[in-house]
Amino acid sequence: MKKLGFFGGSFNPPTYAHINVAKMSIEKFNLDAVYFVPVGNLYNKPSLIDENYRYKMLQLICNKKIKVENIELGRKQTLNTLQAFELIEQKYKSTENYYIMGADNFEKLPTWKNAKELIENFKYIIFERNGSDSKSLLATQEILKQNKNNFEFLDEKKYSNVSSGIIRELIQNGNYKECEKYTKPEIVQYIEENNLYL
Repeated sequence: MKKLGFFGGSFNPPTYAHINVAKMSIEKFNLDAVYFVPVGNLYNKPSLIDENYRYKMLQLICNKKIKVENIELGRKQTLNTLQAFELIEQKYKSTENYYIMGADNFEKLPTWKNAKELIENFKYIIFERNGSDSKSLLATQEILKQNKNNFEFLDEKKYSNVSSGIIRELIQNGNYKECEKYTKPEIVQYIEENNLYL
């Protein structure tokens, strides 16, 4: 059975940290592919640019094992996490699916809507940055502890200081060249050509 990872987020814009998490997940957990799953326009986040631009930027970093899934785009209503996961499960029925999320979201997971179903029914790869302590949470939160086999962990320290917000700020100051420390040159070029984040 093929093993796939699904990495949701705004990717506003995609960074080396996002790319590295996808690559590490493939290598460490022997995944056949990782799909970036960008949120749609209805997602409530400041500075979020149109979904089509974000989708196109993700396409620029795709290869045989890193792909992009547009299942959340073009919708007239927002999806909650469970609805998004169920859509993915319906589309990818004959594969073993893992949902990739950051430690910050993992720490909030027990408080989310449909938390019980999310924790019990899906498998996760959690990437930890500097300062996160997901494993102690797994040991102390009863519902997480009962389902600990659903969680795998990944240390992503190489790009722990890289965020989409840094890139957006550099662009607003006209520092396009500096952005190449944080994301691929082709993404920087696309941002500049389309006057994004100004």
